[in-house]
Parts: sequence; C-alpha cells; structure tokens
Amino acid sequence: MTDSPQDTTRQARRTLITLLVVTAVLLVPLLLGFWHSAEKAVRNKSDTDWRGNHDTKLALQRAALVLFGLPSAGAACGFVVASLRDRPAALPVVRGLLVSTVLAWFVLIGSVFAAFMRSPLL
Repeated sequence: MTDSPQDTTRQARRTLITLLVVTAVLLVPLLLGFWHSAEKAVRNKSDTDWRGNHDTKLALQRAALVLFGLPSAGAACGFVVASLRDRPAALPVVRGLLVSTVLAWFVLIGSVFAAFMRSPLL
C-alpha cells in the first residue's frame, strides 16, 4: 500500500523538526562556549599588552568564522542542491545545516587536540 499525501507530508515535517532539534542541541554548546570566551576576553583585556589583546581578538574572529560560517555555508549548499534538483528546499537546507554543525564539532575537537599536542606538558 502507498502512503497518502498527508502521511508523507506529516513524515517530512517530523523529519524536518527532528533535524532542527538535533542541530539546535549541537549548536547551543558551541555558542555558549564562544560567548563565554568572548566575555572572558573582554573582562581580562590588558591595558599594556596590545599584542596579546590583538591575538585574542584574532582567535575570537576565527572562532566566529567557523561557528557562524560553517552552518551558513552548509545551509546554502543544501539550498543549491535542492534548487539544482528542482525539489522543495526545506529538508536539504536543514540537512546541510546539520552536517556543517557536525563538521564544526570536528573542527573544535581537532583544534583542541592540536593545542594539547603543542602543550609544553607533553
């Protein structure tokens, strides 16, 4: 038996909402960590160490580029794929957003691992 159009639409909405919730759950810790780092950098700004302040600002800019750029690029790629296939764009956009959010987590884990390997403790 085939599903009715209502069942197909309901299933698509369910999938869309599930992917959005998973993406939000993955993005919230990254956003909170970025917010905490930025707030800490502003609170502990040095009056004399301009080089340290500049390096901190550049690190925050790179983190913001990854944190906000990757999900935006993923959503844009999903939209382009949906446009090329001539299909509704909602599900591919959310899938691209989720994949790029997972990629942002991999970038975070890789940068933490790289910083740990450069640590003088090893």
